[in-house]
Amino acid sequence: MFLSLGVTGWLTACVSDIDYDAQQATQQEAGQTGNFTLNVSSGVDFTTITRAVDENAYKNTDNYNVTITDSKNDVKFSGTYATLKTRLPMEMELGSYNITATYGTESAASRDAFMMKGQSTFTIQAGKTVETTINCSPTAGKIRVTFDSSLSTYCDVYDVDFTGTAALGNNSAHWGMTDTAPLYLALAEDGETVNYTIHLTSKDEYATIQDGEKKTTATASGSFKLERNQTKLLNVKANYTESTEGGIKITIEIDESTNDKLYVIEVPATWV
Repeated sequence: MFLSLGVTGWLTACVSDIDYDAQQATQQEAGQTGNFTLNVSSGVDFTTITRAVDENAYKNTDNYNVTITDSKNDVKFSGTYATLKTRLPMEMELGSYNITATYGTESAASRDAFMMKGQSTFTIQAGKTVETTINCSPTAGKIRVTFDSSLSTYCDVYDVDFTGTAALGNNSAHWGMTDTAPLYLALAEDGETVNYTIHLTSKDEYATIQDGEKKTTATASGSFKLERNQTKLLNVKANYTESTEGGIKITIEIDESTNDKLYVIEVPATWV
C-alpha cells in the first residue's frame, strides 16, 4: 500500500508539471505575452567641456535612469539603462506602456548640471518583439557671456542679469565680471524669451552729466529667444565718445553657435 501511495503521488506530481508546461505552451501559442527592446540615444549638442560640467558625460546613456509604467501607472521597471540592457529583450504582458529616460538635474539656472530627458510609448502585441527608441535631449538652453576689454577701460563694475523664463519666475540668473562657466537655463518645450540687463558703473572720468549732476551707473537691456539644446553667446563691448551728456555706448553681439549666425545689437545705456 505504501508503494502504491508513493507511485500515485509521483504520478500526480508528473501530471501537475505536465499540466503547467502545457498551460505555458498554450499561453505562448495564444500570444499572451510579447517582447520589448530599447535603444536610448543622447542628443546633446552643446559640445563644450567646462570646468563645471563635462557635457560628454551626458552622452553615456548607460547611466540614464529608465522608468517603464503600464496603463495603470504601475512601475514595471526602474533602474539604469545599463541594468535594463542585461534583461533585453524583456518579456511583457500585452498592453500599452510609457517609458521615460532621464539623466542629470534640472534647475531654473545652474552652472553645475542640466537635465537630459526623453519620453515614448509602446504597445506589446501577441508574440511580437517591439523595438523602441528614446531620443533624449536637454531641457535647458545654454548662455555664455564675454566682456570685451573695453568694459574694463571705461567701467569699474559690469555684470548681467537674465530674467523672464517660467522656471526663473521673479528671480534672475547672474553673470558677474569674472564668471566664465556657462549658465544652463531650464526652458519650456518651445523655448522662451530671455531678458538681459547689463549693469554698468563707469569710472569717474567717463561719467555722464545730466541736469548738472554726475552719474556713474547705467543699465542696458534687451531680449532674445533661446531654445532647448541651443547655445547663445553674448559678447558685450563698450565705446566712448566724449560729450557733456556722457558717451558710453554698449554693443552686444549675440552669437547662435549652433546655427552660425551673429546678431549685433546697439544698446543705449540708460543712466540712473
